[in-house]
Amino acid sequence: MSFTKKVLISMLSGIIAGILINNFLLPNDFIEYYLINQIFFTISSLFLILLKMIVLPLIFVSIISGIVSINDVSTLGRLGIKTFSLYILTTLVAITFALFISSFVSYDSVGQITNDIQSNIAGNMDQKNIILSIFPSNFFSALANGNVIQVLAFAVFIGISASYVKKDIPIFIELIDSLNKVFNKMVMIIIQLTPIAVFALLAKTFATEGVEAFIPLIKYFLVVVFVLITHFFLTYSILLRLFSNLNIYMFYAKLKALIIFTFSTSSSNASIPYTLNTVVQKYGVNKSFASFSIPLGATINMDGTAIMQGCAAYFLASYYGIDLAFGDMVTIILTATIASIGTAGIPSAGIIMLSLILTELGIPLEGITLLLGVDRLLDMMRTSVNVSGDACITCVVAESEDLIDIKAFNKLDN
Repeated sequence: MSFTKKVLISMLSGIIAGILINNFLLPNDFIEYYLINQIFFTISSLFLILLKMIVLPLIFVSIISGIVSINDVSTLGRLGIKTFSLYILTTLVAITFALFISSFVSYDSVGQITNDIQSNIAGNMDQKNIILSIFPSNFFSALANGNVIQVLAFAVFIGISASYVKKDIPIFIELIDSLNKVFNKMVMIIIQLTPIAVFALLAKTFATEGVEAFIPLIKYFLVVVFVLITHFFLTYSILLRLFSNLNIYMFYAKLKALIIFTFSTSSSNASIPYTLNTVVQKYGVNKSFASFSIPLGATINMDGTAIMQGCAAYFLASYYGIDLAFGDMVTIILTATIASIGTAGIPSAGIIMLSLILTELGIPLEGITLLLGVDRLLDMMRTSVNVSGDACITCVVAESEDLIDIKAFNKLDN
């Protein structure tokens, strides 16, 4: 049975079990204490503990590895700068658009999950200098205190510094790459626990809150889908129109097979060979440039993931009764954009990176497990958006540098 089917079955089973418990077994002290507050709570909490355990080491090493790996940008000069800048630009647009659309949605679920929450985040953000708070005076203190922004900033600084002396530190580069592989494997192991965690969390939620808890989750799902589709058609069309003379219809007409492939794999990295073949064979992009641009995009271009993170952060903030101030919005945009550089192109990696934003905003990580019930399907969709963005920007930059065969681009597939 596929992982997706397992998650969907666990989600449905958890919802049904929770509703049955809520309607037929409660109030009952034994059920409430042992089944809900012990078994279900322990299983879902263990999953969250594992996420907390891996997230900071993962993002720290991944960002260093990502920045060092794109050292080729300096040798490619203008070509590399264009590509990198457009990747970052679309990610900024994606996360900003996600927050803008989410701000118009009322989830009508404030305070449904009861937790001891420090909800004075907005006030604290207004009282400190946001720019100065990004940089740590003591890295180990930032790491121990879970200050995500400062850990990210230090990782970026190390990555940039290491890229200048890359040839002189092969052992360090190899160590970082090896740690990156180990942490990514740990992520995959933790993700395998998703079906059990989803069942436990949803059963606990619906047992205590009833069927009303499902309504905001449906709204969240629909908001993410709407933003993904809108970004896919609107942003990339504007990009093609403003920065190139390429035919917009021809670009989208040739995406079908690529979208289907990435939808099934849910992995930007696994899709690299197929994406590379598509932009070279179907769009006529010079292979030497595509071989640089597509892997770079799989590393740092996470438009779909940024959209999910923006929508999810806003949804969970509303769910827990936390009002997001302007400073919080800026934090979400900066964190999601920086984290996109280090987000692994593997299934469900985006949901792991979401914990960075939630930690920075003081939103309980328990909410992540609630989202996992619908995240697998969203993961398929946002991966398709990620890879479509890679193809779009590759074509745009290639056209600006005469590295694309226009006849091949305009030729309809058989």
